[in-house]
Amino acid sequence: MSVDSRTWWEDDPVRLEQEIADVQAVAPLLAWTAEGAGRFEGPLPLWPFARSAPTNISDLLDPFVVRVEYNHAFPAAPPQILPLLPQPVPTIRGFTQFHVLPSGRLCLLRDADQWYPWSKTSELLLKAAGWAIELALLNARAITQMSTSGIVIDTSYDELIVEQIEALSS
Repeated sequence: MSVDSRTWWEDDPVRLEQEIADVQAVAPLLAWTAEGAGRFEGPLPLWPFARSAPTNISDLLDPFVVRVEYNHAFPAAPPQILPLLPQPVPTIRGFTQFHVLPSGRLCLLRDADQWYPWSKTSELLLKAAGWAIELALLNARAITQMSTSGIVIDTSYDELIVEQIEALSS
């Protein structure tokens, strides 16, 4: 008796439909590729958060292009997000204050118990978009390390973001 190898999305096409709809709602330019365990790739919105975006946010940020890599254990294990443009420089990889793993993938969950089989990939995409903003602040030397809770829920950097945009405009 042989068992054919199948992916999570072949075994659970309803979850795949939910994932595609959920990801597209947050990041409509990400494209799904049904290859291996599957992946999305493309640019994230510059400010996909519930609160209003600062005026001229594109002056601070370049498009943030990512690859969302699923593994065969999904949804029990979270997908990984790999920044493609801009890529984190090797000198910040592996340091917890920058939320980047040695592989260059983002570390978006503090603990393994922050991901459940019913968690949504879009939650990670929001965190990744916030990470890109914090990277821009880090590169502008406005901060020396990234926040613990992230821009998605933490508004403490909002004024600093506006200040950096204004500084770039003057």
